[in-house]
Amino acid sequence: MKSALAILAICAGLSALAASAAVPSQAVRASALLRMEANAPNVERVRAAVRTAVSEDEQIHQIHLLGGLHTRSNASGMNDAIVGELRALAASPSRRIARSATFPLALAVGAEEAIEILMRARRSGRMDGEEVAGELARALRFVPRDRQLRYVQLIAAEPSRYAVDVMVSSFDKRLLDPMLPETRHAIGELLRHARVDFPQAIGSFGAGDAFRYAGWLHASALTAQSVSGRPYADSVLAQLDDPQLDPRKIIAYLGMPEGQALMASVGRRAPFAGAVRRADAYAHALPGSLHVKKLVDVIVEAWLKLPA
Repeated sequence: MKSALAILAICAGLSALAASAAVPSQAVRASALLRMEANAPNVERVRAAVRTAVSEDEQIHQIHLLGGLHTRSNASGMNDAIVGELRALAASPSRRIARSATFPLALAVGAEEAIEILMRARRSGRMDGEEVAGELARALRFVPRDRQLRYVQLIAAEPSRYAVDVMVSSFDKRLLDPMLPETRHAIGELLRHARVDFPQAIGSFGAGDAFRYAGWLHASALTAQSVSGRPYADSVLAQLDDPQLDPRKIIAYLGMPEGQALMASVGRRAPFAGAVRRADAYAHALPGSLHVKKLVDVIVEAWLKLPA
């Protein structure tokens, strides 16, 4: 229990560092927006606020709220009105207003129309290729299974680190299992060509890089298991056992909940011995930061608790 709490505390610290270090993408909607109940009065209230906003910033804030009131269950009974409002706003002469409406509009319509909307936004210069790929990745789990391959192909056609980060951020079996085999295979190829590396300076341990690598390895191993039946643990250990692997990647994965869960499920020290030794050596030779030292201490402590 103590070890689990320590991991959570360290991950929270790394998350805070990543958030403060990262340059916010224009394509990322503010996660702190207040969620309003999806009902007709709230929809009408926000529609009116969009039209009477006294600044672009305020109007964009209200557009985000309006998009959040569109639900798959149409709880408000006002989905058509919301989509109509977003369509009009997506055609605004203001690039900022048009972009802010394009994101929720693409999520609210059907799969093929969403592609058309996003590509049109790219052609008009309202969105760049990386933003388009990111929105496709965000929508992937909600797309009918016979359209998902098309989305993955469009994401793969755009060399977008952001899109891969979006896709792996909530990657799990619930995303993969319902997919057609060809879609899962395409995701495997996409991930294979989107490997995550740390900066060249070996003494630098970026929180954002750590989360990206851990997410990429987790998603890659899950996909390999889904496509070929290769056990998740085999894929991960093949990576961690590579003597040429950057030790920061070992720390990134084994320091995250997925890595800790894998150690517990394998239940033996031997398969992780080489990786843990290299992680510990890195922390002592190039301590970098207190966060890295604490993270490696948690990894070593969890490892030592396993049977030999």
